[in-house]
Amino acid sequence: MPPLPEVKDGTLSIAPFRHKSAVAYNRSTSSTKPTEVTYEKLEFLGDAQLELIASRLIYQRFSHLLAGQQSQLRELLVKNETLSEYARAYGFDKRVQVGDFDRMLQDSKDRGNKGFNKVLGDVFEAYIAAVVLSDLESGFAVAEKWMTALWAPKLYEAAQNDRFYNKDLSLHAGGDADLRNVYNPAAKAELQKRIAGRDVKLEYEAYRDPVELKGDQLGQNKHFIALYLTGFGYERKLLGKGEGKNKVEAGNVAATEAMHGDCKLMVEECEKQLDKIKAKKKAEREAREAAGKE
Repeated sequence: MPPLPEVKDGTLSIAPFRHKSAVAYNRSTSSTKPTEVTYEKLEFLGDAQLELIASRLIYQRFSHLLAGQQSQLRELLVKNETLSEYARAYGFDKRVQVGDFDRMLQDSKDRGNKGFNKVLGDVFEAYIAAVVLSDLESGFAVAEKWMTALWAPKLYEAAQNDRFYNKDLSLHAGGDADLRNVYNPAAKAELQKRIAGRDVKLEYEAYRDPVELKGDQLGQNKHFIALYLTGFGYERKLLGKGEGKNKVEAGNVAATEAMHGDCKLMVEECEKQLDKIKAKKKAEREAREAAGKE
């Protein structure tokens, strides 16, 4: 999960989690309007901002799709099931403030929504709005970079689907993006191609036992994989570590860490050495072939 962006305006830091039932009403007048901002108000703005971010991302990275297909892909990103999943992952479900929890759920169900999942989806959209409003100069860019990284696994999965296929998908969220926060399902294959050779080994090994998750993720495990390099003068050099819901995912995270983390320059140097070796062998082969023709 990419880091949660900060809401820089203190007056907006609580608002995304505040339900109208928890708001103090101004009893000194006949008005029944709440005196504090609630997530329902912010959700109106956040919903539009989220749609715009998703639309821009899909238009740029899936430009080959028809408009109808782009709409289907956008729905995958912004639907309540997706947003409530993210909200729980960031602990938003524990931060919601309500005066009457049962009434809140009933209101949601009366509107044809699925109870607390709908609430959490709205809360997540409200948080997007708070991030943007708290920094009018760069808040939208911060939110867009965050969501690009957060959506990356779903978009990479979609890119492998026949309906949305895009073999050249790139989700780099700007030139200064930390690519360690963007899941790359092809990271192991990419690193293998870059530096592995006849006398070079990349070994992926568990560095601790899997951990069974709890709460909403009960029944799932978290795996821990370390990546070691032997070759180019190194003996089992640790390149990176990764965590994931299975060994493959954890291995891809470890490979991503190797390519974009503390060992990035070392990997690039190994790649240069491998390119020189390949170039030398190619030159020798061409020389032998030329000599054979004479």
